[in-house]
Amino acid sequence: MYILKAMFPHQINGNKIMKKYLLLALLPLLYACGDSSNRHRGINYDEVFAKDTQGLDILTGQFSHNIDRIWGVNELLVASRKDYVKYTDSFYTRSHVSFDEGNIVIETQKDLNRLHNAIVHTLLMGSDAKGIDLFASGDVPISSRPFLLGQVVDNNGQQIANQFIASNFATYLIQNKLQTRRLQNGNMVQFVAIPMIANHVEVRAQKYLPLIRKAAQRYGIDESLILGIMRTESSFNPYAISYANAIGLMQVVPHTAGRDVFEMKGRGGQPSTRYLYDPANNIDAGVAYLWLLQNRYLDGITNPTSKRFAMISAYNSGAGAVLRVFDNDKDEAIYKINQMYPEQVYRILTTAHPSSQARNYLLKVDQAQKKFRVRR
Repeated sequence: MYILKAMFPHQINGNKIMKKYLLLALLPLLYACGDSSNRHRGINYDEVFAKDTQGLDILTGQFSHNIDRIWGVNELLVASRKDYVKYTDSFYTRSHVSFDEGNIVIETQKDLNRLHNAIVHTLLMGSDAKGIDLFASGDVPISSRPFLLGQVVDNNGQQIANQFIASNFATYLIQNKLQTRRLQNGNMVQFVAIPMIANHVEVRAQKYLPLIRKAAQRYGIDESLILGIMRTESSFNPYAISYANAIGLMQVVPHTAGRDVFEMKGRGGQPSTRYLYDPANNIDAGVAYLWLLQNRYLDGITNPTSKRFAMISAYNSGAGAVLRVFDNDKDEAIYKINQMYPEQVYRILTTAHPSSQARNYLLKVDQAQKKFRVRR
C-alpha cells in the first residue's frame, strides 16, 4: 500500500501539498480495502472515499497544526506503515524510526537532557502498540523487552537491552555524534542519527514467526506468503498505521477486512484499534482474510499459483478489482483465469490492473515471498 514517506531530510513542501499527497495515497487503498465487503453491502466507493477524506482533513488539521507551529510547514513527520514517529516535550522533540531504510533520527529543539531522554525511550520502547497515541505528545514507556533489541547496537557493538546501556549510549551519541541544523522558521535543532544493523528486517520477522506459524496452520496459508505480505505492508512495524485507518503488522482495515473476518468468526461488528494493535490478533485477522480470499472471494480459480497471484493482488486492491481486470462478470473472469498459465495471470495483473499501486504490490510481495522461501 502506498505511503507518504516521512524520512528526514526528505520533507513535505507545505501543508497544502502534504494534504494533496495524503489524498492521493488514500484513494487506491480505500478502493482496495473496501472492495470485498462493500460489494456485498452495496456501499458506493465514492461515499466511502468522501467519509474517509473528511476524517483525514480533521486529523491532518489538528495534528499538523502543532507541527507547523513548532517545526514549520516543511517539516511534517507523521507515523505511517513503515515509519514510527513519536513526538514528546509538547511536540518540541521527536523520534523517527524508518523500518524500511533502517535509520533512526532523534531530534529536539529543547535542551540536550530532552534529547538524551528521547534516545533512551526510543531504544527501549516495547512492541505493544496498544494504548500508544502516535498523534499526541508524550513518552512511550520503557520496556523490559525492547522491540529494537537485536536491531541496534551501541558504540561497543553491544545490544541495547536495558536502561543502563541505553543511557550510556545516549551520552556517547550526544558527546560524539551530535549534529545541528536550522529550520526555515529560524529555530535550531540538535539531533543524532543511529543506523540499524544490516539484517534488521529479518530480526523483526523472527519475532513474529511463532504467531505466523500458528495462523498458517489454522488457516492453511503458506508461511512465506504471510511473511511476504507483512514485509510489504509494514516492514514488521507493530505501530504501523495508514491514513485509511489500516492498522498493525498486516494493515487490517477494521470496517472492511476486519468486519468480514469477524463475520466469518460469527462475531458482530468490527475489531477495535486496540484489538488490531495486538500482534496475535492482527496476524490472525490478516491471515483469516487471506483464507476468505482463497476460499470464498476467489473460489473457483483452479491453479494454486494463479490463485496465489490473485490473492496477493486482492489483499491490496480487493477481489472484485482483481476479477474485473479479466472480465466484469465474476464467473467469466474466473473462467478466463483458468484458461491461462500462471505466468500469464501474473503478467496481466502486473501490467493491466488499472491501479499502478496494485500492479507494484504484486511484484513486491512476490519478490519478498521468494526471499523468505529461500531463507527458510
